[in-house]
Amino acid sequence: MDRAWWKAHIDDVRRVFKGCLASSYPQQGEIRRLTVVEHKNSGAGAIAAAVQAGAARVILLGYDCQKTGGRAHWHGDHPDGLGNAGSMDKWPRQFQRLADTLRGVEILNCSRETALTCFPRADLETALGQNSLPPLMVQGMHGMGDNLHQRAVVRALMRTHEVWLETPWPSIYHDMHGLHLIQKGTKLRTQAKNLRREMGLYSDKPCPEGATPLRVSYPPAMVRKHRSVLAAMCAQVGVPVDDFRMPVPDAWRHGLNLPRDRPVLAFRPLVERSEWGGNRNRNPDVGSYLQLLEAIRDHFFVVSVADLEDGKEWMVHQEVGADLVLHRGELDFQQLASLWRDAAMVMSAPGFGVVLAQAVGTPVVSVFGGYEGGYSFDAGARFTPTLAITPIKECDCFSHTHRCDKTIDLPQAVRKITQFVGEHIENVNQGLQA
Repeated sequence: MDRAWWKAHIDDVRRVFKGCLASSYPQQGEIRRLTVVEHKNSGAGAIAAAVQAGAARVILLGYDCQKTGGRAHWHGDHPDGLGNAGSMDKWPRQFQRLADTLRGVEILNCSRETALTCFPRADLETALGQNSLPPLMVQGMHGMGDNLHQRAVVRALMRTHEVWLETPWPSIYHDMHGLHLIQKGTKLRTQAKNLRREMGLYSDKPCPEGATPLRVSYPPAMVRKHRSVLAAMCAQVGVPVDDFRMPVPDAWRHGLNLPRDRPVLAFRPLVERSEWGGNRNRNPDVGSYLQLLEAIRDHFFVVSVADLEDGKEWMVHQEVGADLVLHRGELDFQQLASLWRDAAMVMSAPGFGVVLAQAVGTPVVSVFGGYEGGYSFDAGARFTPTLAITPIKECDCFSHTHRCDKTIDLPQAVRKITQFVGEHIENVNQGLQA
């Protein structure tokens, strides 16, 4: 949006503007990268960005969409090289397409003079004087991946309620302005560690007495019915499936010395942990998983990431000879998200590694074992290239003890992962063909 304007005025903006800076194309420094559909004009793009950030009401000012008084802007025309509303005749259709995609969001056009008809009109004083939204107390989930999915649920709920959310992962909601975060007491090791680390990110505003409680979950029967974890979560709460993608601020730097001449593979080793007994059944066949890594690893700088602790979380195979090993929880969530964003690809068993990759837009390969079907993360595949490698006989028993057959057609899986890498990973296709 307005690429030429940004290039011409970026220095002035940085000097005089103190609010949040955001753009839909890559910038440097403090400017946040937007991941919204632009709808071909900055006014519509701004509305889409507000909705993605969780806004339940958006009030429009100065959306004339016409040359009021014969002028293209409230100020004089831009100099040569910058646009002066030359595509104004296309704006009504662009705004209408945006309006058709919005559900559960109130958009009020409070512009004094406007040709825009797809949003209801209101005067500013009346719009600002309307009653606040009813309070809602959301009892959120514990898992990192579940909280990433939960962004979609919370975003939808914020359109109709003022929301307080219990979570051990406050950074996950860093861009959802107006959301009140509450500490979620937990004895789970990783969650408790992150809660202590991010204590300063919780809200000071208490949840009012009488707020409606709402618990988020996804029963196995609903996952089978709706064919993804996210769709089941949304259906259980009663909201439409929404966007859970998460922008990663430049300030979230992982600080790792990664090569510039080799693409990075963020790799999750197979682990089990004492806190949850489902890993053994959920993990893919160990030998197949490691052979799939071997099929592509020479084209990557491999970073292996885990949070191991004796007696609490352990790997179920030997070290894979990664170029960089981070197995003792060296990265906090913000650094982890930054690494996942900067990686060329992620390889993981089902779990947070897959959901985080989809949330930050990095192509991901998920190798399934038992416990759940390969459709579990299909909702996020519409945002990010995702390859699900599944057993010949998929099993969605959601059982910790069922003896699921994890056998994979390995030659076919190698062809799939090799093709996926060649199609989606920049600078690797040539190496695969060599």
